[in-house]
Amino acid sequence: MINFLPRLITGILYILLVSGSIIFSSESFLVVFILLTLIATYESHELWRKIQITNSNQSLVYRLPQYYVFQSMTVLALIPFSFDGSYNPFPILLIFILIWISDTMSYFFGSYFGKTKMKIKASPNKTWEGFIGGLLCSLIFSIISFNYIQEIYPFWKTFFLGLFVPIFGLFGDIYQSIIKRKAGVKDSGTILPGHGGVFDRLDSAMGVSYIALIITLI
Repeated sequence: MINFLPRLITGILYILLVSGSIIFSSESFLVVFILLTLIATYESHELWRKIQITNSNQSLVYRLPQYYVFQSMTVLALIPFSFDGSYNPFPILLIFILIWISDTMSYFFGSYFGKTKMKIKASPNKTWEGFIGGLLCSLIFSIISFNYIQEIYPFWKTFFLGLFVPIFGLFGDIYQSIIKRKAGVKDSGTILPGHGGVFDRLDSAMGVSYIALIITLI
C-alpha cells in the first residue's frame, strides 16, 4: 500500500503523456516516442552491461536487448503513418488502450482471483486467471470501440487486435523479465516511481509492435 499512491500518480501521468502526445499532433507523438525510445534503449543497454559482467558468454537474445527495444519502438512509430502516408492517431491510440486495459485487468484478476500459476520461470506470479481476464476485457473493449466509439479498423482487424494484444503483450513482458532476471535486477530503471523504468512500462507494447503493424498493413 505504501507504493500504491506514487504508482497510481505515475501511471496516470504516463497515460496522459502518451495519449495526449498521440492525439495532439504527429510532431508531439514523434517527440515523445523518440524520448521514450532513447530512455528505454539506454535502460536495456544497462541491463545488457550487467549481463555481460555476470556472464559474457550469454546467447545473442540476452546480449542484444537494446536492438530489440529500438526496433520494436520504431515499428510502433510506423503504425499511425501507415494510412495513405498521412498521420492517423487513432490506430496507435487504440493499440495502447488495449494494452493498458489488458495489463490492468490481468493484474486485477490475477490479484483477486489468480490461483492457477502459468509456470513461467521468469514471471512466477502470473496466473491463467489473470491472463484470461485481461484477454477477455481486451476483446470486449475492441468490440465496444468498433460498435460504439469509432470504427478505426474493419471489424475483423479490431477483433484480432483485441485478441492478439494480450497474447503478444505477454510475450514482451516475459522477454523483458528474462532480461532483468539475467541482469539480476527487479526493475529496468528508476525514472518512473512505483513502476521502475520506461522499459518496464513499454514491455507489452514492444511485444505487440510487430503483430500490430502486420494487422494494420494487411
